Amino acid sequence: MAADSGSASSAAPGRPAGSQAAAYQVDAPNAYQWTEVAYDYLLDGKLSTSIRHAGGISTASVTGTCPYCGDDVNFSEVLDAVAGESMRTLGRRGTQSDQDGDGYMPLTVSCCCTGQHPGRPPGISHGCGINFQVEVRGDA
Repeated sequence: MAADSGSASSAAPGRPAGSQAAAYQVDAPNAYQWTEVAYDYLLDGKLSTSIRHAGGISTASVTGTCPYCGDDVNFSEVLDAVAGESMRTLGRRGTQSDQDGDGYMPLTVSCCCTGQHPGRPPGISHGCGINFQVEVRGDA
């Protein structure tokens, strides 16, 4: 569901400017620090979120700079799916965040960049290994 490409355009918290490619993250791929950095990147305009609606299907997208490796993030996730001939949809509308009334829904993003990351396990051809959360405005 995700596709990323790019190379590091700026230093990310996981490595200093001008350093070699960040190692594939195996020790703490889901560490909260990646979500914290992603939040700062959202505020700084280094990451952006959106939801596109077409044909009754909603797709959330996150684009910008990876909080760990600095490569380009271009992540998308379909929030609905057509179910059978009735064309009704199944999906994340009406999720917990909608029930909370804030209009935002959490989205777990995986970096799927094409940058080179030493230590990437065999059989995995992309990504730096991290996951982070952002909140996407559900009525966007």
